[in-house]
Amino acid sequence: ASDGSKFYCSRTQNEGHPKWFVLGVGQVIKGLDIAMMNMCPGEKRKVIIPPSLAYGQQGYAQGKIPPNATLIFEIELYAVNKGPRSVEAFKQIDKDGDKKLSELEISQYLKEEFARDGKKRHPSVHDEILADIFKKNDHDGDGFISAKEYNVYQHDEL
Repeated sequence: ASDGSKFYCSRTQNEGHPKWFVLGVGQVIKGLDIAMMNMCPGEKRKVIIPPSLAYGQQGYAQGKIPPNATLIFEIELYAVNKGPRSVEAFKQIDKDGDKKLSELEISQYLKEEFARDGKKRHPSVHDEILADIFKKNDHDGDGFISAKEYNVYQHDEL
């Protein structure tokens, strides 16, 4: 807030859970994307983000952030997980080479990943993750995840 008060805390506003997001794809303000580049797990940073890399002239009423606000964040990075957002990963999942990911292809990929990491999971976890992947990525609702929906921008390489 403009008076310097706390406007967000994942420890109190996210049921005590860390905020998870994919770095560099616009899930958070640009200033956080930039500030968190090259951070290591366990690292803490205090960052000052100018309005041009935050909410700009419009502000963010829902978050009680006024227009042209400079934001200060105290960040602690708990973990880094590499997400499959590359052309190579897309090709690896796209077993039939049709340049779109089916529910079956993603399901098989998840099962392989689960087997690889060796952690025991309740069977429902697979279904929940699969449903969440399609909910968040199948933007046109056609039952497939295209390269564009997958955030692969180098279409000529597919």
